[in-house]
Amino acid sequence: MQKHGLTVFMHKKQLRKEFASFLKKLSIPHEKGYTDLLLDVSSRESYIETLSNKADSLHYHLGKCYIEVIDKEFYGCASKLIKKQRLGSIEVIVDITDENFYGRTTGLRIHPWTCEKGIKGKFRYLVAGILFRNKILPFYAAILQRGEFKAELLGNIVALCSKMHLQVRYMYLDRGFYTGEVIDELELRGINYLIFARKSSLFRYMLESIDKQAIIKHEIKYTKDKSSHQAEINIALVKDIDGYDWCFATNLFLRDARKYVKLYRKRWNIETMFRVHDEARIKSKSIKSIMRVFYFMISMLLVLLWNLYAKQDYTFKRFLIILGDVFENFDVWGAR
Repeated sequence: MQKHGLTVFMHKKQLRKEFASFLKKLSIPHEKGYTDLLLDVSSRESYIETLSNKADSLHYHLGKCYIEVIDKEFYGCASKLIKKQRLGSIEVIVDITDENFYGRTTGLRIHPWTCEKGIKGKFRYLVAGILFRNKILPFYAAILQRGEFKAELLGNIVALCSKMHLQVRYMYLDRGFYTGEVIDELELRGINYLIFARKSSLFRYMLESIDKQAIIKHEIKYTKDKSSHQAEINIALVKDIDGYDWCFATNLFLRDARKYVKLYRKRWNIETMFRVHDEARIKSKSIKSIMRVFYFMISMLLVLLWNLYAKQDYTFKRFLIILGDVFENFDVWGAR
């Protein structure tokens, strides 16, 4: 098994070259051993401070960087790998994941929380991934500021797909994206979308009156740039599929009601990916957003590499351990 693992890693040099390249582009000195340290901490789901005395020096170098640079370099690394897959038409899933914050809630990127279990706030990340067979390939991630417009970020995601020469066939979103602004943005971009809509009292009443399914016209009012706007949308009402009544905002017209539910269930793949990502989450006590973003991106890059090159052979945890062994035995910084 180990021999096969090394063959895979030697043949797919991106597993050691791309990770190293990501760190080098953030101006993190390679001679300090940060690569091995980050892989070790990822596999242990621990703190840098717990396993090393290098936390302060690492944070010093990161402090000279910018969040926008980390975002850009993650996309650059991910897009280069994804382009090689020659995917063409794709399905995109976008969702938001949280990270607990226990300090004093200051800063635009810390979202206030209830203080339950000592959690004072949340860092929130918007992540987009491409659904490919039984894999999901994360290619975009951004930390959210309070009040940031999701519609603009979705527009950026569509534009980034175009840069990779990919055509977005469908986009799947949960109820947190059910806004008029998001729908208008997707319509403007010509994207087929399926959004899990909030089941209002009106929609509940309509569900009671239909037999199996219905498409109704609906309007959502929203405010943008201090002006009032109105989005015209289609609501797909689907009754009693797996014992549940479903409500979607969509521009898809499907004869079989079950297909709406079948398509939407694909979105659950990203929640599975978030659970896998947590297995490599580098913990931090830092209150600085840039540190949190960096650690989040490191773990997300490892998830991408695993999905592309090792998911069929190894669990994610085993992959992290073997990848760490590769870094211990090869001079990745000298690789070309």
